Amino acid sequence: MRKFVASLWCCLFFLSSMAQQKAVEEIVDRFVDTLAAHSYMQQNMDFEQLRKETKLKVQDMTATDSLLPVLRQVVKGLKDHHSNVFQTDEKEDELALLKLIATTTYEQAGMPPRNFQHRMIEGKYAYINVPGVALEHKRTIDTLQKQIAHLDSQNPKAWIIDLTENDGGSYHPMIYPFHYLIDTVQTFSFANGKKDVHGNDVLENPFKVPSNGLYIDNSLEARTIGIDSVQAKPIQHHDIPIIVLISNITGSSGEITAVHFKGQKNVTLVGNKTSGLTSSNSVFAIGGGYYLNLMTELLHDRTGKTYAIGEGVDPDIPVDIKMPADLKNFQQRLAYVKANKDVFLQKAIMVLESLE
Repeated sequence: MRKFVASLWCCLFFLSSMAQQKAVEEIVDRFVDTLAAHSYMQQNMDFEQLRKETKLKVQDMTATDSLLPVLRQVVKGLKDHHSNVFQTDEKEDELALLKLIATTTYEQAGMPPRNFQHRMIEGKYAYINVPGVALEHKRTIDTLQKQIAHLDSQNPKAWIIDLTENDGGSYHPMIYPFHYLIDTVQTFSFANGKKDVHGNDVLENPFKVPSNGLYIDNSLEARTIGIDSVQAKPIQHHDIPIIVLISNITGSSGEITAVHFKGQKNVTLVGNKTSGLTSSNSVFAIGGGYYLNLMTELLHDRTGKTYAIGEGVDPDIPVDIKMPADLKNFQQRLAYVKANKDVFLQKAIMVLESLE
């Protein structure tokens, strides 16, 4: 009897291991299929060879929870500067992840609250700090709109929009509240890596600025997080100088927000070259709680410039400040920017005074 039980246990263990190995291979297949179908770098990769190499690395793996280092190594090999893989406890699908994002606060996520700040400088310049947006999208829009309305009521002579601490997230909540400061109907789009018959970049997903200030987005993401219909609030003082502050910290959607303004006649970008995440990403569920945040397109601005991989946004007027080389991580670099915020503001004020 004991031998029978032992044999049965071994059989069940073997079958379980086989099932786990199959699950690992299925995730690898979905992962590689997603790269092949959507990666901006697809023209540079042999995905069937990549599939074989990845499966060799996981051939002895009997638990899907151990896949993350392997998948991240593959993504690093894309060299697109912006893709990543992450794993959550939510193992269902993309909708489940979006619902989690929509209902989680920064406090619940163990993250510091957003640094919302606004004030009048010297009684005439409307200053507003725009933080990155990972969670609380609707709250961000509401907060920025209230701050802008308060500043607008103070009869400002110029706007100073601070993106120096903005490391990205979702650009829509950063852009919608400033609708009435934009003077055109389209500000940026994205290049998919292909060329037309004339050798020009093939552009997709142009960002449209609705004349009535009503932003409609029917995507699953927008509907789930509650920003599928946003009405921008009027800004009376819009035909005045605008300074957009940028730094080495400004990244991803923070850079897209800077480019949203770049090239407008009354806008001056002041600061340092941005971090170089000037591209568009899409999130794909690949199973087992794994999600691929994949770079799919490069940013193209209204001046006709397509940003290269890893290329940041240059300021119109640089700030004489250089990030020390011994700052090893993001938090240290962010602290340095915050500690030197007055340098950015003094330059902004200098530029504005020269325009008076």
